[in-house]
Amino acid sequence: MTIQFPFVTSAPAIAAALSLRTYLLVAKDYDDDETITLEFPDIELTHTWKKSDLPWHLVNHGQQQNKPLPKDELDTNLVEGLNPFLTSLATHLHYSSAYAFLYLFVSICSKNVPGGLTFTVRSTLPIGAGLGSSASVSVCLASAFAYLSGHVRQASLSIDQKTLKDSEDCLFIDSWSFMGEKCIHGNPSGIDNAVATHGGAVMFQRMEESMPSVRTSMRNLPPLNLLLTNTKVPRKTANLVAGVSNLVTDYPKTSGLILEAMESIAREAYNLMIRPFLDQDSRRRLMELIRINHGLLVALGVSHPSLERVKALCDQLHIGETKLTGAGGGGCAITLLDEDMLTDVRFAELKKKFDTEGFETFKTTLGGKGVGLLTPTDAELIGILTTEDFKAFKNRDQIEDSIGCSSVDAWRYW
Repeated sequence: MTIQFPFVTSAPAIAAALSLRTYLLVAKDYDDDETITLEFPDIELTHTWKKSDLPWHLVNHGQQQNKPLPKDELDTNLVEGLNPFLTSLATHLHYSSAYAFLYLFVSICSKNVPGGLTFTVRSTLPIGAGLGSSASVSVCLASAFAYLSGHVRQASLSIDQKTLKDSEDCLFIDSWSFMGEKCIHGNPSGIDNAVATHGGAVMFQRMEESMPSVRTSMRNLPPLNLLLTNTKVPRKTANLVAGVSNLVTDYPKTSGLILEAMESIAREAYNLMIRPFLDQDSRRRLMELIRINHGLLVALGVSHPSLERVKALCDQLHIGETKLTGAGGGGCAITLLDEDMLTDVRFAELKKKFDTEGFETFKTTLGGKGVGLLTPTDAELIGILTTEDFKAFKNRDQIEDSIGCSSVDAWRYW
């Protein structure tokens, strides 16, 4: 989830993982060795392909230690070869999801991977709201295919174990999930899939085309309690980016100072967030940076009346400091909660006001672990979960309560 505005300029951006997750269940039909199926109930997508029909002969990527390596860009021959398998998908959301699924499946797996597999995706993240839901799906797919193919080891870290550096397995998953993001978005920054894979937070700086992007991990970011509010107002990211670009062209000095201030905020926030703790003074400073950052984003013209309404209601009840997230122009806002001021009564009052506005809001945390694995053996601890059981969950609370990382201790992380 983005805390800065990541695609206006080459200035650094900070993004952090949310406790809301995407889950992928892989189920095997032992009477079938021919088909693979993608199920995504949250977007009403179900599609099946015959595994032997897929264009395995077009896979052409590098190898390192018998592992497939992605190219810098999508393989145009493979893209063309996958087109006939996507023609029946009628909506952009269905098409892009299936495209990423097939591209990663054929690229990471081999034709010797068993058929009769059903991949069922459920998201507790709002989809299409600027919170990195597509990146979390790509990470799920990449990690599942990598695990099935033996390209990554068994995940072994518990939720409380600290990590000192990015593991080779996480780097492998991250590199391929970025290709999934390219299938969905064309030219993504790479920041969302990095955060979804590695967890914690990252400071990311996208350089000029001839230079590699710079990513600095904050792996052990202390969890921060947030209120996430989805205005449900659709955004047009391309229009927002064009508007900011025009502003930079028309008012280069003024806009330059705004962007310079945003870079300073990102670096100050980074210095606070790399600590293994956040004392009261650090939390206060972080809240001030959030307030200033939102004001600068408003000056760039990427807010929306719905987002300003969220901020006004939170300010009125002294809930905490609020800013827009993602591309702005609708979508979601985050509020870093003032723990001393937030009470059940105030939260209930705020939620009632949000319900009246048509907003969806819930408490979550920022930071925490990245991609994880729950194996069939571990799943026995919570009962065998079938595809139909998984599809039958009605909302994010049922998913989290039944199989969520916060509810099941057997989850392990790379």
